[in-house]
Amino acid sequence: MNVTAGPRSGSRLRPLLVGIPYLLSSAVFLTVFLVNRPRLPDPIAIHFDGSGHADGFASQGALLPMGLAMLLVPGALFVVLAYVTDAVRPLVLTAYATVGALGYAIVRIVMDNAGAGTARDVRLTLWEIPAALGTAAVTGGIGLLVTRGRQRPVLEEQVVPGNRPGLLLHPGETAFWTHAQRSRGLGIAGLTLLVAGATIIPLTGFGPGVVLLGAGLLFGLFSGARSTVDRHGLTVTLLWLPRPRLRIPLKRIVEANARDINALRDMGGWGYRINKGCSGVVLRSGEALVVQLANGKEFVVTTDDAATAAALLNGLVERGSGHATSTDRRG
Repeated sequence: MNVTAGPRSGSRLRPLLVGIPYLLSSAVFLTVFLVNRPRLPDPIAIHFDGSGHADGFASQGALLPMGLAMLLVPGALFVVLAYVTDAVRPLVLTAYATVGALGYAIVRIVMDNAGAGTARDVRLTLWEIPAALGTAAVTGGIGLLVTRGRQRPVLEEQVVPGNRPGLLLHPGETAFWTHAQRSRGLGIAGLTLLVAGATIIPLTGFGPGVVLLGAGLLFGLFSGARSTVDRHGLTVTLLWLPRPRLRIPLKRIVEANARDINALRDMGGWGYRINKGCSGVVLRSGEALVVQLANGKEFVVTTDDAATAAALLNGLVERGSGHATSTDRRG
């Protein structure tokens, strides 16, 4: 069944919403740098070892373009991403959390160096890493607040118009359905976090950088999944890894349907989700295969062509139970 979406609401506002924090952070960094420049040593300490002692240095002239690039390059990536995805809230959450961590790190480098006799006298205190993560949490929360009510456009019609989809399968007949679903939003967000992590490590050490790299890796791994319906039931695997693999056997399935879901409201977010009475793999809002399980719970996987998958799954369940169905013939 084909469905169409209405015009993207606020599509021109999204890049502005994402880009403004990076411009503001760049302005703050530039102001702090210029105000404190007479008090900065030359060279400046930009990297610290595990005990907080400076072990990496850059000239005053190099710090300014380095700091601006550290903020504006990921900012530009997020702005491009804002043009190509409808995943407004996860995009803004990631963008705002990233600018919080990066902005804090580069401003603290200037502040820590200000007034030091030489760069080797500068020390990185232990509280600065938790402070950077706390700043990222606060700015990420601001991102959620400014996007409240901004969700993916609602489809003009439901994927399934109310009847239970079914596919007639004759004895001995075999059929399977498979579809790979990718999330551009999660994929580019993962790439952006990896770039940001690799950029920040030379400036602030491994603490915040490793956190960003780990988050980027998780975003990338969960940016694609393959769903398969066959005589074994429903199987969901990550596109990039053969394991872990989720399999729902036919004997556990009561029926399947296709419907639209909102990732945040219905499932509490993106990735592998476990909610009360419901679990599943959620890459985006929109069309999803919803499986009713024998224990009364639901399993959800977001995918295109969910109606066909539901019809085949119902046909396989009906044939396995000894009943025939001819409600619909989809393939």
